[in-house]
Amino acid sequence: MAEKVVALYFRVSKEDNHTFQNESNSIISQRKILMEYIQNSKEFSGDLVIEFCDDGFSGINFSRPEVQKLFSLVKKGVVSCIIVKDFSRFGRNYIEVGNYLEQVFPFLGIRFISVNDGFDSKVCDFTKEYFDISFKNLVYDLYSKDLSNKVSSVRHSKAAQGKFFTAYAPYGYLKTAGQKLVPDNEAALIVQRIFNMAREGVPKAHIAKILNNEGIPSPFMLRKLRGEKFPCKTVNKKSVWGTAAIVSILKDQRYTGDAVYGKVKPKVAGSRQNCIVPREQWVIVPNANPAIISHEEFETVNAMFRKRIHYQKKKAAPLAGMVCCAECKHTISRVERRKMGEQVGVYRCSMQNITKEFGCCPIGIEEGKIENAIMQLLKKMVYVSLDNEIISRAKNSNNKKIAEAEGLVVKYKKEIGRLGKLKRIKYELYKDKLILQEEFIKEKIMLDKRIEKIQLDIKGQEHILDKLKEVNILKLGLDKSLTREIAEVFIGRIFICRDGSLRIQWKFKNFLALL
Repeated sequence: MAEKVVALYFRVSKEDNHTFQNESNSIISQRKILMEYIQNSKEFSGDLVIEFCDDGFSGINFSRPEVQKLFSLVKKGVVSCIIVKDFSRFGRNYIEVGNYLEQVFPFLGIRFISVNDGFDSKVCDFTKEYFDISFKNLVYDLYSKDLSNKVSSVRHSKAAQGKFFTAYAPYGYLKTAGQKLVPDNEAALIVQRIFNMAREGVPKAHIAKILNNEGIPSPFMLRKLRGEKFPCKTVNKKSVWGTAAIVSILKDQRYTGDAVYGKVKPKVAGSRQNCIVPREQWVIVPNANPAIISHEEFETVNAMFRKRIHYQKKKAAPLAGMVCCAECKHTISRVERRKMGEQVGVYRCSMQNITKEFGCCPIGIEEGKIENAIMQLLKKMVYVSLDNEIISRAKNSNNKKIAEAEGLVVKYKKEIGRLGKLKRIKYELYKDKLILQEEFIKEKIMLDKRIEKIQLDIKGQEHILDKLKEVNILKLGLDKSLTREIAEVFIGRIFICRDGSLRIQWKFKNFLALL
């Protein structure tokens, strides 16, 4: 690899590509501008040039895959120069971009060039140039938020007109070129059947079982059979009808012909993280599309959901979320059954109620039997490894070692804080031109090495703490029943096999290493 690496960064958002058809910001255009700049600059002759491209990502924050790869190389000291078309391609958040340009890159000795803005940190007087840069970034930031609000406004306007602008039509409908929904003759009949059965009181699992027995493709499988590209995560290669799919259909108001939008919205303008919007704030356009079921039928079925009693959440069972079916790979929920006048927790795969295709275990395994089996195995592993006298001594010595390790972690973290403060002081001295750049870089490298060494020491002590605490948890609980704490420390997954036997996936590879 060459001594110096020049990083070219390109970015274009979905709005740039599709909403405004801004050709000047296309990846092709950006690459052409930057390559011409490189070719016309003799100083970059012989340097290794690496490209980073985030296509379809907003510049409102730096949670972009390629820019994160770039930052990773920057931290390793591989990159010496970053070149972008303009500041908005690097980012539209005024505060974050300003922080990188004013503090991070000078601190790391990284040269930054914005071609169209005529900015080069190597030749520009940063203190004089920064006002113009800050103002531009502020404009970009405000533009990005304004653009996000405009896009939302356009969508709300389309929704009010009854137009369907999302990527995929709901099961039972097809999307037309005019952004309207029309019934899918094949799937719409299935939607009507599902509502009819639910109105008659047929349980959701039974509805799913009936559809699977008749060989009716699930929503995902129907799209797959039709050759549609539809993003969906499935546990198995084949998707079957399940209770979740049935509930999703029964609660979807769009089957009445109403257009429903705005159930979620970005947490902040331009963000990719959404938050749930209260129902009273949804955009609902009555009778925007042909109805598959009537409003009366929809209300009747959903009234049945609302009448159900919702029990208060109980404390998580020791094995909750850890038990899986070895055949269909689905997580098995804990259910309670009455036995000898008492409520007993049982794990039984419910997929067999829906389809026999996977050959799941037909019987339920009592929670207590699984817990007892796990505790017996843990006890055997301990007593095979150690005798009682060693166990007793280990308990006492572990507590002392834990206190020592915790004290060292606190001490190391305080030292990192002190060194970090010293780094900031050195940077301020460099920024105020009280020390030379060479001296600043030398001091920075020395401090970074000390911090890196202490961070490794902290990880080492934290690893020791984890192991000591694991041993204490196990030994203190040898004569007791399985607790959630013990389960979370030692157990990865518990698989119930077809014949009712258990396969346990432990979190450790070598049990002796814990002792």
